[in-house]
Amino acid sequence: MHDIPERHQSERREEGNVRDITVRNAVEQDKEFVRTTHHLAYYDVSVKQFGTWDDKLQDNFFNDIWSAPDLKIINFNDEPCGYYLAEELQSHIKLHELVILPEFQGKNIGSSILKQLQDQSSQQGIPITLQVLRDNRAIELYERSGFSIVSKSSTHNTMEWST
Repeated sequence: MHDIPERHQSERREEGNVRDITVRNAVEQDKEFVRTTHHLAYYDVSVKQFGTWDDKLQDNFFNDIWSAPDLKIINFNDEPCGYYLAEELQSHIKLHELVILPEFQGKNIGSSILKQLQDQSSQQGIPITLQVLRDNRAIELYERSGFSIVSKSSTHNTMEWST
């Protein structure tokens, strides 16, 4: 799996304080936070795209992510605000999940995580790929960060960033 340095401080200031974004490995005590974050972040897009929310199906998606050994918790000013999972493969970095709680979105947290992944991807000379639900507004974040849609299915867009 792929790892972002444990501490990253962005250059922007918010309310007079340096924005502090940290990343750490998920531990058992984070399980309910990650589940809740997953459900909050995916509820609206799932209802919009599929017309319904299925708790059992979403819990299965959550369990797949939770079982990954390198799941990372993102903190903003020492408060958990999201999680991500990236896997380093020989030919590319696969970003499986980048999920930010709704109340923390729009604070450049996701952009900061993507920038760190892009820096590491550039150093290794390999692209980053991801899949995103076609109705997920995160597509705008990925496009602003230089990702392009390389293929589409009935449910997802596959996106890629390369140097």
